Amino acid sequence: MAVIEHEIAGRYRIVGRVAAGGMGEVFRADDAVLGREVAIKVLHPQYAGDRGFVERFRREARAAAVLNHPNIVGVYDWGVTENTYFMVMEFVRGHSLRTILSRNGPLEPTQVAEACSQVLSALDHAHGHGIVHRDIKPENILVTSDGLVKVADFGLARAFADSTVSQVEGTVTGTVQYLAPEQIEGRPTDPRTDLYATGIVMFELLTGSAPYSGETSVAIAYRHLNDRVPPPSARMATVPQEFDALVLHATEKDPKDRPQSARGMREELMTASRTARPAPRLADIARQIPAAELQPVQRAPTVTIPRAYSRKVRRRKRIVRAAVILVTVMALSAGAWAAWVYAVPHYTHVPHGLAGLTPAQVTAKLQAAGLEGRRVEPEPSLTVASNLLIRTIPEEGLKLRKGQTIDLVYSSGLANVPVADVTGKTQAAATSTLKQQHFDVAVRKEYDDAVKAGIVISQDPLPHKPLQWKQTVTIVVSRGPRPITLDDYSGQSYGAVKAALRNLGLTSTVGYDYSTSVQAGDVISTNPPAGSVLHRGDTVAVLVSLGPKTFPMPSVIGLPKDQAVSELEADGLKVVVIQIPGSSGTTVVSQLPAPNMTVEQGTTVRIYLA
Repeated sequence: MAVIEHEIAGRYRIVGRVAAGGMGEVFRADDAVLGREVAIKVLHPQYAGDRGFVERFRREARAAAVLNHPNIVGVYDWGVTENTYFMVMEFVRGHSLRTILSRNGPLEPTQVAEACSQVLSALDHAHGHGIVHRDIKPENILVTSDGLVKVADFGLARAFADSTVSQVEGTVTGTVQYLAPEQIEGRPTDPRTDLYATGIVMFELLTGSAPYSGETSVAIAYRHLNDRVPPPSARMATVPQEFDALVLHATEKDPKDRPQSARGMREELMTASRTARPAPRLADIARQIPAAELQPVQRAPTVTIPRAYSRKVRRRKRIVRAAVILVTVMALSAGAWAAWVYAVPHYTHVPHGLAGLTPAQVTAKLQAAGLEGRRVEPEPSLTVASNLLIRTIPEEGLKLRKGQTIDLVYSSGLANVPVADVTGKTQAAATSTLKQQHFDVAVRKEYDDAVKAGIVISQDPLPHKPLQWKQTVTIVVSRGPRPITLDDYSGQSYGAVKAALRNLGLTSTVGYDYSTSVQAGDVISTNPPAGSVLHRGDTVAVLVSLGPKTFPMPSVIGLPKDQAVSELEADGLKVVVIQIPGSSGTTVVSQLPAPNMTVEQGTTVRIYLA
């Protein structure tokens, strides 16, 4: 398989070697049928001789292929080539978290939240399909140049760990820095095993190194069993206490003391990240690493170690051994019936159709299947009524020994959460925020002189008040300042008009002019004119009458009639023309009022022609 351009299954043309690991080698290839770039993991030939491994590999490959999630490296195909097996996967252009950690050093808390929230989203999807990864570590977490995180090797970890090639009786196979206590002790694993490993990954991303080190893999394994994971801030003082609390919660020794689901741990992570300081996004860091650097500086090796036990478990095992001797003696005396009960394993499956049932109904179905149920912390739900079952851990359909106990997650109904403060936000942003909190939103619009149109003025209930999901939050959105239609103030006294404009929140300026139709002190007109739409704070120019203009009577004697009339009317005077009897001339020979007498605009002037 080291030869470039080699073809697999007559369809996949190898174009480059990407990486090598404990299970095999990874190549970049072209899919000649679909015309796309893919990654192919070719297993080491020694695994082909392990029939149990081959069957597990086929089963796990089929299971992984059903996972369709943006944060999971997709599995497209699998098959046999040159006496070994291969798996065809999505080719991801990017870098592993191991490479980023090696090149960049410890990440900021917001960057850790960005990466691990996507990892937990992938795990939530996989756990929902009954698949536990069992080998979460930085090498299996890829980051694209766009900041998208993808988890690789779903389905391979379990087949490898269970194979006779990699594991013999009394041993455990895995990456020891990330093994959960139950893996080291050989106890059954479930989704909470992945959450322990995710907590260890978070510790390493925050501090730059794994929490435990030792001269041998066994020494590290014993520390997982006996030592409590220290808070990340003990090594990196800038780590917020909220991240300390989450890492310690995820890495509890007993699975029942950890978050009970990937979704629950992701919610804790999102809450913790709200207090962290801003930092560059993962995409910015990934783009700074040259594309040629496809592998990390140092990979955490997959090893096989003797199965280990904590001090408490070792004490318990001594007691158990004594009890086993006694039970064995009793069993031998009991004969064939005891042999059937204690020697032959009996298996069952977690019943289907438990979701949505009452506790009594769930208990009846579990007893019929030979299983016990244990209620764990309930979770709020939008779709499942209070005190009805949401899900089981492990998932429905999983094969278990009879007599085992499974965890039951019941609904606590609709959650009560503090209403977000959306005052000052746009209507669209406020609505989006409240709907993300699972509230209904009602909108009422009001005029407001101080708040810009489209911005939330107030809300009911008030911010931070607890409210149940699906309840309605009413937001009052500003329509902007109330419009004012300007009245017709012509003919009214300026004092009254000025007061009216001030009461409307308008300012005014004043100008004066003569008028023959409006008495002095009254308003002639406004600018803008009557009927214009204004808003508080706008300015109105008011033109006030000075009354008719007075002036000395001009003399038009000796002027032709037309010129005399034109000049008098230009001064605002009214003209009456009188022809002197017996005369046919058109020249003004007399006028009343007489020249230089004081007159005002609108006065009637008589001119006499001869």
